[in-house]
Amino acid sequence: MEDPSPAERALPQVARFRFLLQALEPVRLPPYAGSVWRGLLGLGLRRAACVTRQPSCEGCLLRHACVYSLVFESPATEPAEARRYKELPHPFALEIPPAAAREIDRGEPILLGITLIGPAIGQMPYLIQAMQIAGQHGAGQSRGRFTVLALEREANLGQADWLRVYEAEQGAYTPLAVSGFPPAPPVPDVVQICLETPLRLKRQGHLVGAAELDAHDLLRNLCARLALLARHYGGVPDAFDWGRLGPPAESVEIEKGPGLHWLDWTRYSGRQHGTMKMGGLVGELRLRGPGLAAFWPALRHGQWVHLGKGTSFGLGAYRIESPGSAPPV
Repeated sequence: MEDPSPAERALPQVARFRFLLQALEPVRLPPYAGSVWRGLLGLGLRRAACVTRQPSCEGCLLRHACVYSLVFESPATEPAEARRYKELPHPFALEIPPAAAREIDRGEPILLGITLIGPAIGQMPYLIQAMQIAGQHGAGQSRGRFTVLALEREANLGQADWLRVYEAEQGAYTPLAVSGFPPAPPVPDVVQICLETPLRLKRQGHLVGAAELDAHDLLRNLCARLALLARHYGGVPDAFDWGRLGPPAESVEIEKGPGLHWLDWTRYSGRQHGTMKMGGLVGELRLRGPGLAAFWPALRHGQWVHLGKGTSFGLGAYRIESPGSAPPV
């Protein structure tokens, strides 16, 4: 195998996990369950980790040290960034299978994937405890309770070689060494991308629809996300500098599949006491052009950390439909 490219070495470490759960009562989930699982995980982690029991992380002395705050609030640490960003990208992305069951009967299994980024990888024991607490609370409108049976981790990214690292009956968590990014195969002439969960990209403050989407939107947002992740969770953000990558992007063309469309989705926000629109683009598209090589490592790695807004809900998940490049479930 070839050594990873500079762009691959520039990214923070990532690790893919999946919870193996079992319904103790019937669980009824909405059409897209990402908001349910994120809310449950946050609820459980706050109960497991918060020692002050303050109603809000704002003003808390432990805000920059608490695992709940770091994972779910992700506050900016520098004044300049605090003025620019309300919060930093969260160091995780949920993986919700597109065809996940919505009606789960008692005794049936539930699979929930989560990718952790950088320092969050070492916090998995907290997340196991959080999921156990969430199971006692119950999921969906039915508040169906569930239990954690086990946790698996992909030993090598993209290889689907899942290993058990936690068994509820034994109660011990076995951390694995963080695997590096697999070397990229040669750049194909055409990169075919399947947008599996709603992709929300913004241009000049407005969400980009199927008709307006261009290669520039996709690549610029991808580089911005990877640069932020690298800056705050370990990596080399300059590797994704748009000042250097912008010119090659001009020679990348986008071809939209006939099924590319906007999928409306709403979720209930407990903070705002109302529903929020979280729709985005799903379907297929293709990228081609001489500038594609400059973005090939970034495109591959975006599959693990997702793209656009709402990644902590599982939004922005995409798959590259090229041999050996997609992250198997």
